[in-house]
Amino acid sequence: MREQHKILIIDDENPFRSAMRRLLEKSYIVHEAENGVKGLELAREQEPDLVLLDIGLPDMSGLDVISQLKEMRPSPTVVMITAYEHVKDVVMAIKRGAFDYLVKPVDLDEFEVTVQTALDHAGLKNEVDRLRQEVQRLHSVKRLIGKNSKFLDAQVLAIKSAQSPDAGVLIQGESGAGKELFARLIHAQSPRSAYPFVALNCAAFSAEIIESELFGYEKGAFTGARSEGKDGLLQVADGGTLFLDEVVDLHPEIQAKLLRVLEEKEFFPVGGTRKKKVDIRILSACNQDLWLTTEQGHFRKDLFFRLATIRIDLPPLRERPEDILTLVHFFMEEFNDKYGKRFRSISPEAELLLLSHDWPGNVRELRNSLERVILLENEETIVGHHLNFLRPERAEEALDQTGHFRFQLPAEGISLDQAEKAIILKAYEQCQGNKARTARFLRVPRHILLYRLKKYGLLS
Repeated sequence: MREQHKILIIDDENPFRSAMRRLLEKSYIVHEAENGVKGLELAREQEPDLVLLDIGLPDMSGLDVISQLKEMRPSPTVVMITAYEHVKDVVMAIKRGAFDYLVKPVDLDEFEVTVQTALDHAGLKNEVDRLRQEVQRLHSVKRLIGKNSKFLDAQVLAIKSAQSPDAGVLIQGESGAGKELFARLIHAQSPRSAYPFVALNCAAFSAEIIESELFGYEKGAFTGARSEGKDGLLQVADGGTLFLDEVVDLHPEIQAKLLRVLEEKEFFPVGGTRKKKVDIRILSACNQDLWLTTEQGHFRKDLFFRLATIRIDLPPLRERPEDILTLVHFFMEEFNDKYGKRFRSISPEAELLLLSHDWPGNVRELRNSLERVILLENEETIVGHHLNFLRPERAEEALDQTGHFRFQLPAEGISLDQAEKAIILKAYEQCQGNKARTARFLRVPRHILLYRLKKYGLLS
């Protein structure tokens, strides 16, 4: 059963409170207070989703009340209630965080719509707050495990960069090295930590979808658009941090629009004609050298300099061998708790396998490997055969004795496109669908691989 929303009415007029209660209590849990002090006390006790707040209270200004409400965690959504002569005060209330306002005498239809809209907003905000708190709990500095000097230097740089509310930080490293973890650390340690952290993988969608996800769209902007339009991630992250993973894959047109956001703090939604203001910090990540891509003409230099005021380079796990076993023990405890297991140690053979593996998927691959072992096995020690899936497979050499690539051509011939598609598909499967690893395996730039994957219908 869905939990009922809580609404708190803070108003000194008893008839008004009673009328509002009768309207609301059929659908919501309603509390009421006749002054600011009692209202704040109830807000701390009951943690309401929505507060209907009168500006003119007998003991204190509603403007002071809203300031204190917004300092609470979680903070409620606030709708101001005022008489016509106090409308000017509403402007100040909005600046202090009020979602909307109603003017007495309240129109019932307007009242119902405003309450429902405010509660929808509260639900989204509370979910963002919950996720932010969970992220901060799970991704605190303690989660950044390792004593490798390069890794420690990256942590120090991340914490220092967090002191700025808006400096662009570019985090570079291979897939699975922890780029988003570092971005969340920067956000959690920054002046924006009380606001949302929103992440977008720029390589996961087409340019059109990325544009609508980032900037949102107006009603009827394109075929299939929601009838009411949609807020983009720029608006969802307002006040907080937007993390753009694989920023190198942004379409040039979107790069130009993003640059405007950074310079002007404003943008147009898709299909919109009115500017929207936004105050965010943008963190970005890339699994290749973004400056090299910029010099090759595939990324805007002016945007690069905006995004990379500070650059953090994360070492791959194969360059942090001293951290592997420490991470293994950490993940062992994590998955012991998750699956009710009792693993306590690692055999010498298993240690050798873990230390000799090159970990192309980095910490993510190590974590997944430990989860697999602890989920499937029921012992107290991780031993060698538990990790057989990490042992190199026996395979025929790809090259013959003369150094030529070994494959059989059909007698009837084959098109070059067919041969290239077959090679790319085999490499893509061997790299488990990881585009970055496939690009390194085939020794081609990532954008060239993406082009060929799309050309041959291997990527939707």
